[in-house]
Amino acid sequence: MTTADFQQLLEKYKHHTLSGEELQLLQQLVASGEYEADIKADILQTLQSTTPGHSADPAALQAILQDILHAPSPAAKPVIRLYWRQFVAAAVLITAIVTAGMYWYAKPTPVAPVAAVKRNPLAPGSNKAILTLGDNTTISLDSTNNGALAVQGNTQITNTNGALSYQAAGDNSKILYNTVATPRGGQYQLLLADGSKVWLNAASSIRFPTAFKGRERLVEVTGEVYFEINKNAAMPFRVKVNGAGSRDPLTVTVLGTSFNIMAYPDEQGIRTTLVEGAVQLASGNYRSLLQPGFQASLSPETPAFAISPADIEQTLAWKEGKFRFRNTNIQVIMRQLARWYDVSIAFEGNLSDIDLTGVISRRADAGALLKALEATQRVQFTVTGSTIKVMPYKQH
Repeated sequence: MTTADFQQLLEKYKHHTLSGEELQLLQQLVASGEYEADIKADILQTLQSTTPGHSADPAALQAILQDILHAPSPAAKPVIRLYWRQFVAAAVLITAIVTAGMYWYAKPTPVAPVAAVKRNPLAPGSNKAILTLGDNTTISLDSTNNGALAVQGNTQITNTNGALSYQAAGDNSKILYNTVATPRGGQYQLLLADGSKVWLNAASSIRFPTAFKGRERLVEVTGEVYFEINKNAAMPFRVKVNGAGSRDPLTVTVLGTSFNIMAYPDEQGIRTTLVEGAVQLASGNYRSLLQPGFQASLSPETPAFAISPADIEQTLAWKEGKFRFRNTNIQVIMRQLARWYDVSIAFEGNLSDIDLTGVISRRADAGALLKALEATQRVQFTVTGSTIKVMPYKQH
């Protein structure tokens, strides 16, 4: 393959016109490392055409390489993809969306505090978690700790590229409980023994049996978790949720469905968002049946469920590797960033009316992300170590 042939594949990738076979070929070439210099040169050319004087940041190169390697096949389920120029112009994936009459432009805004962040980028989170076995033994999980990890009863635990799986073999007379917990700055995937799939966002946990027996499949979660449940009418799947200061624990009962639960202690209540199927919600004496495309909120102030149409894209953005905001208050935004980048946030001044809209990759370092937020001229930041101070924007 000549350099010209590779460049042609790269151009087709950037314009989303690759066939499945061409994408596989491009991914093989990228994985070989032979054309890394060509991709870096392309990044540099794009950067200099939009932001003269910028260099090809190594973090941007790695982000693009990973984006190509993990790109879905054109025949796969459609996903939102972002354009190359927006990707490299800010050294991250950023899409420009109108917000409060302003735009998040992927072009330089000379603000001193952001320059300081760029010199000391705060790395984004990654696939990492802690597995606690039934005997309280702990195992560190990441994308490199692959292979068979342990046996619990008759269930084999295997880790493969950032995803943990449980394979039950035969009857498990003794059911053990395991816990997977992600730290701030971590995320992880899990395949339960019944084939149900689980995604854990940062600072989240799930406690579950290594095999399911009896009349129900019961797990307990904290933080934010997305489920795709295998249907089994004889053994309903139930999720017990604690968190966000709710008066009573929330129990979600499903037969087969996809849904997201957000129950961080620092958020205003527990939010359950249904993507497919149907779920029964119960908390104290209150019950509610949730339909697809709707969200149920349970707050400490009122024990009843508040049902409203759900913004599915915004709710599941974390699972798709993005931050997605639609008229979202800056304080809510910063709480999300704090969990993903494992940083502390300090607020100064009145920020109650600063609502922003935008889509940003979770692969971006914190400096690039803060720069995009500052480009709205609604908010600004100073960074000291791992503490980010947030203030209303002041014209310099």
